[in-house]
Amino acid sequence: MYQRKSPTSPISPNFPDWQGVPAARSLWGGGGQSAIARRIRQWTLAAAGLVLLTPLGAQTPSASAAAAGANRDLCAALKPGAAPAKPPAIRYGITGSGEEPLALLWADKASYPNNGKLYTLEPLEFAPTDRMTALQAGQLDAGTISFPALLAAVHAGIDARAVATLVEVNKEDNEGAFASLADSGIRSVKDLKGKRIGYYGPNTISEFWVKSALVRAGMSPRDVSFVAMPPPAQEQALRNKQIDVAWLARQFLHKAKETGGLQVMMTPFEAVNTNQPSLLIMFSPKFVQANPQAYCAWRADYQRALKTWIAQRESLYPKLIQAKYLTPFAANAGPDGGRIADGSLSLAELNATVQDMITTRFLPPPMQRPATELVLTGYALLR
Repeated sequence: MYQRKSPTSPISPNFPDWQGVPAARSLWGGGGQSAIARRIRQWTLAAAGLVLLTPLGAQTPSASAAAAGANRDLCAALKPGAAPAKPPAIRYGITGSGEEPLALLWADKASYPNNGKLYTLEPLEFAPTDRMTALQAGQLDAGTISFPALLAAVHAGIDARAVATLVEVNKEDNEGAFASLADSGIRSVKDLKGKRIGYYGPNTISEFWVKSALVRAGMSPRDVSFVAMPPPAQEQALRNKQIDVAWLARQFLHKAKETGGLQVMMTPFEAVNTNQPSLLIMFSPKFVQANPQAYCAWRADYQRALKTWIAQRESLYPKLIQAKYLTPFAANAGPDGGRIADGSLSLAELNATVQDMITTRFLPPPMQRPATELVLTGYALLR
């Protein structure tokens, strides 16, 4: 069973909600170069819920050095050593959603004996902003992270790099969809002008999908209004006509379809029209460098769990429910999809997604980073 934790560090931030488009406009207008730089820095940290404890970019490796090592696999070259008397603990921050293959490492622990022998995986549930604060405070070694949050973390000099993918946007993924009322007349992106879009909050992947779709359709993100609200509230807000389009994650979309009266307006893949990273696994480079055997054993187990999950998903749900990772409600929402069989990351997809985020002004240009600076070279699963 995973534990729910809150960071004990006194640095936990309380940032005000960023309201999306108006704040984004302020990044581009007036104030001189220094003012723009300050606003970009403040936006980056506030939107991701980060506290800057290190100089900006201080832990970012040089692009040339990262590129030189991007194709090396240090785990393949690692010579196995004796099991330690006390396996290193991997304190892992989970979201509680989308991590089903990873959750097998503790929900079906007997099938992954390295957990407890070469490493000990300790799943700890945090809110997104608390998870990054805990990583900065030294309370976490790894965790689940969205791609926009990873970009913000690397830009802010946080000691976190991607090592594997959990969920990818593709034709098979079932992360969820943007839904509208069946009688609303909203059938495509072209119908969104002047409409209110429900999303999870600023700098989240759901916001990017909408902005990317709008720009691709020849429209502007300013043509819509974004309304931040928690996942469980979106369906009811849509039915009450407080919003015109809701982002419904897989389990909420399944429930809404059963109730009826809603239609899928757009899937993530239809929004971006290409494969893109969505949910990633990050590790602290310091932890991996200090514990390479533990990390590589975890990585091998994760890859095996992914293959097992893809092949036997239906039979494994009871284990996840028993471990209290999933509820029956979530387990009945249909195939998750969006899984990469070996958990690998595509540098080309990472670079293309960053460029899309800059082009759509979801992110300001100073946040652009080459993929080699976003991954833990030598240890990340790459393709």
